[in-house]
Amino acid sequence: MKDFIEKKINQYSNSIIEANNKIDEFAFGELKFYMSLRRMYEGTATIEDKGFMDAINDTLQELEIVDRKETFLNKIY
Repeated sequence: MKDFIEKKINQYSNSIIEANNKIDEFAFGELKFYMSLRRMYEGTATIEDKGFMDAINDTLQELEIVDRKETFLNKIY
């Protein structure tokens, strides 16, 4: 998982450097997610990261993609 996260961060960072302004905000949104996920994975998450991931988890539970007694982060660790 760590390699996947790093690959995504590098991919979207490079797209900001190489692309025009139209893709910057899209890439920035992706970067925010993957950087937050990396901090969660590494155990250095901020309170904002935890809230961000909790909102994603709540949504996945509501959609019944993740069981109510589990978290999607448990699948990462």
